[in-house]
Amino acid sequence: MTAIAGCIGLAAVTLLSGCQTTNASIPYEVSTENVVAIQSGLQTKKVSVSNITLADGVSEHLMCRMNGDVIVSPGKTLSQYVKDAFQKELFTAQAYDVHGAKIEGRIEELSFSSVTPASWTITMRVHSSASKGYSVSIKYPFETSWIAMEACKNTANAFAPAVQALLKEVVTNPQFPTLAGS
Repeated sequence: MTAIAGCIGLAAVTLLSGCQTTNASIPYEVSTENVVAIQSGLQTKKVSVSNITLADGVSEHLMCRMNGDVIVSPGKTLSQYVKDAFQKELFTAQAYDVHGAKIEGRIEELSFSSVTPASWTITMRVHSSASKGYSVSIKYPFETSWIAMEACKNTANAFAPAVQALLKEVVTNPQFPTLAGS
């Protein structure tokens, strides 16, 4: 009887110890600083975001401490999240028009470290129908934890401000107006 109870207990532990995804609890918020930079850079020009893709070898499935993938927004990939965030920034700046120059982005590096010093590293190349574009890169630091679940939650929650920092690099770049054909 003890062997059966032991096997049942082992099976229960095995089932309960599977991977767990870590969802962010902080939605993306538009950055006032980015909106002002967009308005200043584009003046009256308007643009749209056609697509944000991943370079070969870059994965959106980023596992955190064998705890499962980091999910920054349920139902969205990391690249969709970046596209939506960029569109929100442009829309809030009143610089978004579906008929404007089409900005495309290619994420060339996407990684994080959830151990001290914890950070997101993102490199993205942007170009448009009006410009060959440029690349930007950020290394966004954030607080971590010794506890895997907490460290992974912090990692997911830090993605939104990391994307804000990435978009800041895009819209404050001196070449940003050229994306609109300026």
